[in-house]
Amino acid sequence: MNRVLVPYDFSPHSRRACALAMQGFPFGLDVEIDMLHVVDEDLYTNVLTQKYVPEDGAIESYLSDEITRIRAELAVAHGDSEQPTLLEPNKIIVRGRPHARIDEHLCQPEVIGALLGGQGHGGATERLLGRTAQRVIRHAEVPVMVIKRPHSMTPPTRILTAVDWSENSARALMLAARLYEEQDGLLSVLHVIDSPYVPYMRAFAHERDASESLDQLRDEQFERLTSFVAKNLGEAGAEADAVTQAVVFGDPAVTIASQATTLLAELIVVGTHGSSNLSRFLLGSTAEKLVTAARSDILVVP
Repeated sequence: MNRVLVPYDFSPHSRRACALAMQGFPFGLDVEIDMLHVVDEDLYTNVLTQKYVPEDGAIESYLSDEITRIRAELAVAHGDSEQPTLLEPNKIIVRGRPHARIDEHLCQPEVIGALLGGQGHGGATERLLGRTAQRVIRHAEVPVMVIKRPHSMTPPTRILTAVDWSENSARALMLAARLYEEQDGLLSVLHVIDSPYVPYMRAFAHERDASESLDQLRDEQFERLTSFVAKNLGEAGAEADAVTQAVVFGDPAVTIASQATTLLAELIVVGTHGSSNLSRFLLGSTAEKLVTAARSDILVVP
């Protein structure tokens, strides 16, 4: 059976990741959940003062308590409405560096996706080493959802997806469309024009000429966006009429994050960018940068 990986570190972010997976979001209910706790022994040795590494039996008991807590919180969150079907996670405990062990599990053929926490907003360690979420996104060959909103246990309904005409972003668009239809939610599709000529035109061209040129460029890209959305959603059997669309100028990661805030989007769905694994490793993808820039959850589609 297909499996979904949920790395679990007892944080509110990983708790919400597990709660979504147990409800079948975004990979469905016909899966098994691997609730993976990685004991980072270097952390206990070099950071934690008592340097005590819990035994596997104790950690498994803690994980069971967490699952019970998640079930109780979901019961409260759904209130008087029909209680959802919930999957029961398999508890897995390993030792090593978190990103390396997560990568190992993601490479297993039955694993079709992952949900993991995206904690923190900076700091010296993150600048030097990179976040676990960013490292996982860089190498993952399956969709990965990064949790940025830790306090809601229910699936998101307001979804924003950004496209760049690639097959990768087409897959992201179709996944976003499936999720918004399943959740009876709202979907916005965004294209960001990241042209090196735009700052030049704004700075040096005559104001009227620059405005007309930029308007023409935006109109051309909006027409292309409309065709792109209609073609891909039509092939997926989804309705394009209820989808809002926009074309804006700016840095992709910053602009997508800003638009998500403006639209009150709870989930951003994007493809991984870069023409090769090497370019993604050296330059970092828009998806990796969104882990830092966005406040919404992020679903990255390879």
